[in-house]
Amino acid sequence: MKQFSLWFQIPLLFSAAINNYSMKKIFLVGLMAIAILGADMASVMAQSVQVTNGPDLNSDKNNNMNRTMDGDENSFYCYRVRSRGKGTSFYVEKYDKKTMKQEFQKEVDLGESRTYLEDVFYSNDNVYVFSRQYDKEGDKMSLYCQTISSKGVVDLTKTMITSVKSDHYEFVEFTIAQNPKKTKFIVKSSHKPDKEGKYVTDFILLTSPGLKADWTKTIDGQYFVNEPVTNAIFFTFKNGVSNHLLSLMIDNADNVYYAYTTRAHPENKKDESENFMVGKFNASSSTPQILNLKFDDNYYISDVEFKQNKANEIVIGGFLKDVVERKGRDLVKCGIFSFTINTDSYTITANPVKFFDDKMLKALEAKPKHLRSFRFKMDYILPSGNEVFYVGEIYRRIVVERRSGMMVTYTYNYEYMDVIVAKLNASGQFEWITNAPLRNNIGNLPVPHVFKQYFATITDKNIFIFNNDHPKNMERYVKADFEPEDLKTVTGIHGSSFVFSSVSMATGKISHKLIFENDTYCFAPIQERNPQFWPPEKAEIFVPGGKNEVFVYTEDRGKDRFVKLNIKD
Repeated sequence: MKQFSLWFQIPLLFSAAINNYSMKKIFLVGLMAIAILGADMASVMAQSVQVTNGPDLNSDKNNNMNRTMDGDENSFYCYRVRSRGKGTSFYVEKYDKKTMKQEFQKEVDLGESRTYLEDVFYSNDNVYVFSRQYDKEGDKMSLYCQTISSKGVVDLTKTMITSVKSDHYEFVEFTIAQNPKKTKFIVKSSHKPDKEGKYVTDFILLTSPGLKADWTKTIDGQYFVNEPVTNAIFFTFKNGVSNHLLSLMIDNADNVYYAYTTRAHPENKKDESENFMVGKFNASSSTPQILNLKFDDNYYISDVEFKQNKANEIVIGGFLKDVVERKGRDLVKCGIFSFTINTDSYTITANPVKFFDDKMLKALEAKPKHLRSFRFKMDYILPSGNEVFYVGEIYRRIVVERRSGMMVTYTYNYEYMDVIVAKLNASGQFEWITNAPLRNNIGNLPVPHVFKQYFATITDKNIFIFNNDHPKNMERYVKADFEPEDLKTVTGIHGSSFVFSSVSMATGKISHKLIFENDTYCFAPIQERNPQFWPPEKAEIFVPGGKNEVFVYTEDRGKDRFVKLNIKD
């Protein structure tokens, strides 16, 4: 995106003054322009990130970092997977926030070979490891949980959360979410007994510690995050999802919200239009309350996020896209949307949509041949007072097909493009939308998977976006007329630069700065490289510390350590 410094606006201000005002007013206008410029430059110069390196962790190079979790005010936790050399092992580690030293590493025995990790959380001085186990002989899928205390005590007993009958592994999917206070879990279990059976979905509310089930609500229908796949020798069969679950949330009052899309006209196989819906459960609900979140047209929505704002309202936001097919060249509309929901009346109080204009599309390199294949992902909703900031990413997924006789295999390449930031003001309307350039490519993935290439955090004045960038791009950002297509792409960690982009919460103005060069220890957004153990797309890659403080993981060819970043507005 082109950025124009206030230096270039000073001649325009003087020109206007000459045409309309006396010399005295010219002088005043000039002083005003210089004052504005000085304040602008002072703000940019003040923004910085101080780096404090933690000690070398001396970890086994095959013991791969999988995800990080915030703990209490003094500690944070990590989950690792070791899948080479000595079989597969799973570990939970605790770290001190002051020293970044490891306090303990404990192995977690998930059990039998057909047991897989579902998710990992921190709650009430314990790390909760949820795993699923399929019993083929008994046609049964079970969800278990075991804990590791803040003292390093591993509970060898796995607590069963739920067990469902199903004669195929692919007919069951679990999704787990945690409330903001980290005292409750909501488990969504969608399942059916066999191919001819009907799907039902259970919502189970758990209290920690103890994982007591407060209530269970059951509804008809399949609410899957991922479309189930059945693999044959030569072909892949996909089982259609009736309801695509986009996001799951539980608030501190035990209200459960789930967003999903469903076919608007399922009887018409050629009509792919969808309805965007939000359901709500609580202890007094016998059936969910359903809201149909309507737009002025049919749009494709693939990813959304929930958040509760200061006014105790629910805001839900994401990206939308519409492709209008026509002869010559298709028309594509892309943008961002938000719905504000009153939690008491369960009604919509605001629903703005802001489409990307030509300037924004140019900044995103949204050429007609690429725009149709663009995908969007909402990663953060960051409240600040009565304002809300949406932060997401844009990327392209390229499928590479290889044939050998009757065998067909696929690999997936990802082109990560930009981070998009939008401000929703106190009136529930979009005030501005901007983008921070990001150019990272990942190729030859055996299965499709989005790896978050950045992380974002909020201060009093700015949104800070952290990512790896090509060293030559920093030179281009300082030019007022740089073109997006001139930016170079990162394809590996070593040799890149770890940078930040600060986005002014008041104006949306962006500045870019170098944090450190990735020569030895590098910021590592991707740690676990075994597809069997890839973390969820929503898993975080940083840990918040104190005010304006975060911890990130760095690695250097098997060696690793944590780094503390102190952010200055």
